[in-house]
Amino acid sequence: MANIKYVVLSDLHIGAENSLMTNLYPDTYETDPTKPSPVMIQMVKCLREVVAKSGTKPTLVLNGDIMELSLTSTHKAAMSFQRLIELLMPAGEELLFNDEILFIPGNHDHNLWETSRFNAYLDLIKEDDPNKNKNILPELHATRMFTPQSIKASFLTDLIHNYRHLENIKVNTMYPAFAVEHKSISRCVIFSHAHFVESMYQLLSTMDCMISPDRVPPQTLAELEKRNFAWIDFFWSVLGRSGIVGKDVSLMYDKMQSPKQIEEMVDRFSENLVGDNGNFIVKWIEKEVLEDVLNFAFQKMAASERNQNGYLTPGTLEGLQKYMEVQILKQIEMELSGMIPQNITFIFGHTHKPFAKDMKFKGYHGWVNVYNSGGWVVDTTTQMPYHGGAAIFVDEDLNTASLQFYKEGSYVFEVEESMNDSVDGHNALYNWLSTSFDFSFSPWTDFQRIAEDEVKLRHKYLKEIIKTE
Repeated sequence: MANIKYVVLSDLHIGAENSLMTNLYPDTYETDPTKPSPVMIQMVKCLREVVAKSGTKPTLVLNGDIMELSLTSTHKAAMSFQRLIELLMPAGEELLFNDEILFIPGNHDHNLWETSRFNAYLDLIKEDDPNKNKNILPELHATRMFTPQSIKASFLTDLIHNYRHLENIKVNTMYPAFAVEHKSISRCVIFSHAHFVESMYQLLSTMDCMISPDRVPPQTLAELEKRNFAWIDFFWSVLGRSGIVGKDVSLMYDKMQSPKQIEEMVDRFSENLVGDNGNFIVKWIEKEVLEDVLNFAFQKMAASERNQNGYLTPGTLEGLQKYMEVQILKQIEMELSGMIPQNITFIFGHTHKPFAKDMKFKGYHGWVNVYNSGGWVVDTTTQMPYHGGAAIFVDEDLNTASLQFYKEGSYVFEVEESMNDSVDGHNALYNWLSTSFDFSFSPWTDFQRIAEDEVKLRHKYLKEIIKTE
């Protein structure tokens, strides 16, 4: 029996029409958030099979892009999230999970971090007595990794507390990374959505250094977020919900499959947004600037990690190396007084491509165990064999293993471990996952059949959406 300590999920994009976790009305790509999707139902059944055999109640870690707050309305995303909670924590049953959920926001639900940190900041200000203390503390942009401040994930907590039997559940948020340490064996696990591994999410700090070459690029997680949070929040967590403009932006996301479609959409969108201000020159300048910004963003996204084959593109691999060797390493050194654990595991999402690989980064002892939890959305009109979804498990000794649910075109459950030639045998958690379940029976086979059908359906619908105006 394994004592599972953490169950990690990411990139559910709940509420998005292309998410396997969002229910659709029959024979249409219109979303129906009043019911859980077929894939969500089967995925939770499989998770419950694993957790039920654990010797402990694990903590659920939601590692970013859980709710889609860029490409759908808030209420639809919220309703779809509640369908997940109903399945994971049904009334009348003993909770399989710990009463604390950990939430590490990603780029598509970044606005939830903004809401939570601002509410926490307001509470801090309320505690100050201006008659005794004339200074208001600066706002928080990032939490510590190993001993994060207790910040309530306001929106998710309230959605869960709508259920009377879940009133004691706590949802705490930390950002952009959270870490746990096992001091006795010098081991730690770091969780991060890690959207910063793609250069587009560091656009403002990059521009800042280009404009002022004497400025040093962000060296800490807090500085990285502080310089880029407005851009991330605006473009990936707010703009897509901005009324009719948001619908146009959502359509642009879908039309990234076609450069010509992007060009036509950006031109029309810019024309409508600028409007008629009576001054032809000003209007022309505004339109040109807006087109340049939008074209840059959408062409960047069209060439992003998720639209390319291979586990990591060279650009994203370089971004991961910088993230690990600069901001993450600096954070470890600051918080652990320069002591780097001998064995480090890094779990991230964002790319929608599940994998388990050992990698080497400067400043660390030997290999770093790297896991990606994949994603549950269909991003392209054609099959992408590296795209898929996984759940990652961590036990009380911080052994880690990935349970890959599927990859597009290959609907086979696989247990994976990050390891290299110097490691003698698999870890205990990998062995337990590999031998404790027969994936040739229900609910595993039910998931495989349903997931394959739903992926094909989403490919079909995405083609139809791209053709719409």
